[in-house]
Amino acid sequence: MQLSTTVLSALAFSIATIDAFPIPLQSEQLSYKPYTQEALDQFNVLRFLSTSSPYIQNPGYGISKDTPFQCKVTQANLLSRHGERIPSEDKLEKITKHLADIKNSSEEIKGPLNFLKYYDFEGLDLSKADDETAKGPYSGLLDLYTHGALFREVYDDIFNEKEGVKFFSSNGSRIVASAKSFAQGFLGEDYNESYIIQIEEDNEKLGANSLTPINYCKNYDWENGEDKIDSVSDDYLKDIAERLNTESPGLNISKKAVKSLMDYCGIDLIVTGSSEICDIFKSDEFLAYSYSNDVKVYFEQGPGNNLSSSVGAVYVNGLIKSLKDKNANLTLSFTHSSSMFPIISALGLYDGEIPTDYQDFDHPWKVSNIMPMGARLVFERLECDGEDEPFVRIIHNDAVLPLKGHSTGPGFSTPLSDFEDYYNDRFEGKDYVKDCGLDEGTPDELTFFWDN
Repeated sequence: MQLSTTVLSALAFSIATIDAFPIPLQSEQLSYKPYTQEALDQFNVLRFLSTSSPYIQNPGYGISKDTPFQCKVTQANLLSRHGERIPSEDKLEKITKHLADIKNSSEEIKGPLNFLKYYDFEGLDLSKADDETAKGPYSGLLDLYTHGALFREVYDDIFNEKEGVKFFSSNGSRIVASAKSFAQGFLGEDYNESYIIQIEEDNEKLGANSLTPINYCKNYDWENGEDKIDSVSDDYLKDIAERLNTESPGLNISKKAVKSLMDYCGIDLIVTGSSEICDIFKSDEFLAYSYSNDVKVYFEQGPGNNLSSSVGAVYVNGLIKSLKDKNANLTLSFTHSSSMFPIISALGLYDGEIPTDYQDFDHPWKVSNIMPMGARLVFERLECDGEDEPFVRIIHNDAVLPLKGHSTGPGFSTPLSDFEDYYNDRFEGKDYVKDCGLDEGTPDELTFFWDN
């Protein structure tokens, strides 16, 4: 097929015009893009690893973290999950059991996965179960140390060196290790271990006055929504097993072993920094894997559990009391994901349904965004020129999250009185002691910020 004379003439003119540009103009102006047109983060595996993911920032809404114009931060309240760590002994034993057939098989594995038979699954060392990681690109201790140093940089103006600061930590070993690392980063050479205030995790007499009130909630159903969780299809595991067995004859991997390998992906990243296990799986397979985890957490620890907000309201009510305290400038707290999920549920930042009969790609309860290792919630009190009252701004995993329908303040913040009214209405009828079936007289509010 021949091009018409008109088309050829136009093409020749275009080429001549381009050739007429000076070389610097072509190379500098035509190739330089001040803003990327790519959306590479949608393929980031850390978005799909649920609570096992190394720390990753929340994608947020594009709202700047800079303090709004003519405002200053007069109080900051931090609630942080521990840093990257090795899973519990029970989880490691389960993964080891499911992968044993591959490691112990006498059959030769051919193809791209032949390395699995001899792979050093360093993260399955039971002697290191629950330990905070201290090496590699996703070191948990380094993560918290760095966070502490950056937090000091951002909030140095409200830190009173004469009064000092306290770091409240539930007394689990990995939580204390995280609090210490953060404190060392925050204080530098002024660090002293006496600044770490450990709060018992297993003393039910503390009731609401702890960082782990969920541990004492007798009525809390950890198997809530089990039928809905089980209804989510796991056919993707069978499909993955079929693909891998076809690509690597002799592998003979089972559905359970596939699930364990996917679980180990996050562990391997945290322990060694290697992506070799993660690279086995395709992005659509990780999407199915992450959705099943999102559903599980939603019903067990999230908005799908009716008692979740009753437990989480404890911290939020303590937070409101702190925000109204003109003498308070910093509260720094460290705990488990199991204690943070109810708080996030109570806040209502990710409210919405999550279907179990199909995969909703746009649902808000994406656990990797909400609770990666080192997850952090910051509540700022802002005081602004010309305003009669303070404002509250929520920053979750480095993203400013406006309170839906209540973000009329500077930088999409919320007037403190509006913030308090909103949660008073949201928590109406909720009673931690009563809802959890605890003895009358059990502490029903958080006071340790002021007790110590």
